[in-house]
Amino acid sequence: MSGALLDLRTTRRALSEARGKQKLEVLLQAGALVRSLPAEELYLALLDIGPDDAAEIVAMATPEQFRHFIDMAAWPRSDEGPRRAEVLRWLRLAREGGKAGARFRTQLRTLDVELLALVLRGGMVVHELTEDNQPDPQEPALAFYTPDRRFMLEFSSDYAGMRQLVEDIYTEDPGSAGRLIEAVRWELTTELEDTARRWRDGRLRDVGVPDFEEAVSFYARPKIKKNFFSSAAGDPPAALVAPQRNLIEAALERLSGEDLEEAEESLVYAANAALVANHVPLDDADEVRDQLAEARATLALGLELLSGGDPDRAARVLVDTPIREVFQTAMGEAYRLQTRARKIAVAARMPQAQSATLLDAPLDGVVDALLGPRPFFHQPGQRRPRAFASRADVAAAEGLLEEAEQELALLAALRLSPAVLGPKAEEAGLGPAALKASDAIYALVESQLRNEPFSLKSAAEEPRRKSPGFAEKLDEVVRNATGGSQNATARRLREILAL
Repeated sequence: MSGALLDLRTTRRALSEARGKQKLEVLLQAGALVRSLPAEELYLALLDIGPDDAAEIVAMATPEQFRHFIDMAAWPRSDEGPRRAEVLRWLRLAREGGKAGARFRTQLRTLDVELLALVLRGGMVVHELTEDNQPDPQEPALAFYTPDRRFMLEFSSDYAGMRQLVEDIYTEDPGSAGRLIEAVRWELTTELEDTARRWRDGRLRDVGVPDFEEAVSFYARPKIKKNFFSSAAGDPPAALVAPQRNLIEAALERLSGEDLEEAEESLVYAANAALVANHVPLDDADEVRDQLAEARATLALGLELLSGGDPDRAARVLVDTPIREVFQTAMGEAYRLQTRARKIAVAARMPQAQSATLLDAPLDGVVDALLGPRPFFHQPGQRRPRAFASRADVAAAEGLLEEAEQELALLAALRLSPAVLGPKAEEAGLGPAALKASDAIYALVESQLRNEPFSLKSAAEEPRRKSPGFAEKLDEVVRNATGGSQNATARRLREILAL
């Protein structure tokens, strides 16, 4: 990346487009502008880079930005206190990156007293020193006498990091340091945690991180059902293709001033809601990155549905429509597909099967991905499911579900229902998860060619050997069952059976 970064807007755009270590180059070029970045954007950039490789940026952060880093990284769960090691890690990065100068001391001073007390309490034992009380440490190598000689501290872990923190606190203000050590001795852990958590949660709300109840509401089903694929809404599903350009970015480019600022803030709020609702560890760069991408895809679909894919209309949607409604609109389509997938799964499951269906790949993967708490799209040929990102994704899923229904209809026409196949599978020694529709149809064709009563024994044979005339017999069986139709299911069967 070359050339000077001219302003904050340019920096933010470059940061969003960069990947991994490229983000570090953007931030180093930005210089003092780093301190003007929203704290949440800077934190996510540091996660992508790897904080240990960006100590200089950590040291450059404002006290408020630095406090946000710890608010996000050090609290793994809502029912747990802060992780001492994570707090010490960020303090070490700030200290080393800024060479323990005035900026680091300001960052340290901004942290909540209760947080620091919890960090110290979890890693040391405090002994007050008086004329009558001069205890001998159990492990002299792990003991530390405070500069004012009021306390002897015995560290139970991370001696270097804990000692450095105590020294930093005493360097900043010996009087406050003494009071902090007293708090470590006498304050209850539960009270310290409750107070520290309240401060932290309040700050996160202020920067657009919702509480869990609000975050989960983004995934609620929309109250009003709309048909986004009617003829009045535009092209029929079969004609839809994924947008060639990111609709969110195209919409943002059409906004300016307060409209642009509010739209960007609402997008960040929705992304944060996804992190909170899905219990994503906020210090796990890979999980955060994946979840933000999923949230972005969901928002893109909602925006496309509400705007018909037109960038100008999409820009107005971002300004005039609550971002939760945009998100819920997309989820509404996913839930609609999920309802259809559930009916298919019930009809395709043998009596003794818990979750496996008779559907052949990739139809089984498409249905399974839709059945999760967050319905996803498992695009054929892709390794893992993902969020629906466009109307084209929805239309593709509709087509695959229709094909799954055709496969079940073919089995029904051939009198190969799950209820019939269940006992036959047991006789042949096939587990319910091992049998697929193509196996059953293969066995049916082989039984007819061999002039034998129907059984699944031929499907259990290894290797399988097709009898002479198998292809012709298969075509005859399928043609009779479908009334002569050569639909997608019939074509896929021929592919699966390698004909």
